[in-house]
This record gives sequence, C-alpha cells and structure tokens, in this order.
Amino acid sequence: MFNNPVAGYRNNSTGALTNVGSNGNYWSSTVSGTNARNLNFNSSNANMNANNRANGFSVRCIKEKICHAYLKMKKK
Repeated sequence: MFNNPVAGYRNNSTGALTNVGSNGNYWSSTVSGTNARNLNFNSSNANMNANNRANGFSVRCIKEKICHAYLKMKKK
C-alpha cells in the first residue's frame, strides 16, 4: 500500500497552494532542462509526468543501498 501525504503543490506562477488534501506530487531525481519527472496521485489514479522544476512539489528521501561487491572491487 502506498501511503504518502496528499500535500498538493505550490503553483510556480501564483505561489498558491493547489490540490491540498486531494493530490500528491513528488519529484523524482530525473531532470531534463527546466523540467523534471514527478509522481502525481490521487484517490483513483497514479501517473508519472514531466513538470517545470519551479513548481513546489514534495520530496521523499529514499535511502540508497550500496552494492557490497562494487565496494570490494574499489578497495583493490
């Protein structure tokens, strides 16, 4: 089950908070110029989009796992 807050987002043109309580918007790490990929979801849908990075979307930090085999190779 996906259980993240539906915090909405800050509109880059007006500064207004939009869709608070109904939509969640989370940035991914994929960037292309002034846009970046993001996950958008509500009670019935989830999809990936590309949006202007000036929009105020949420960020969820995810701990990366480091490959131990790679680290062993680097030590040689």
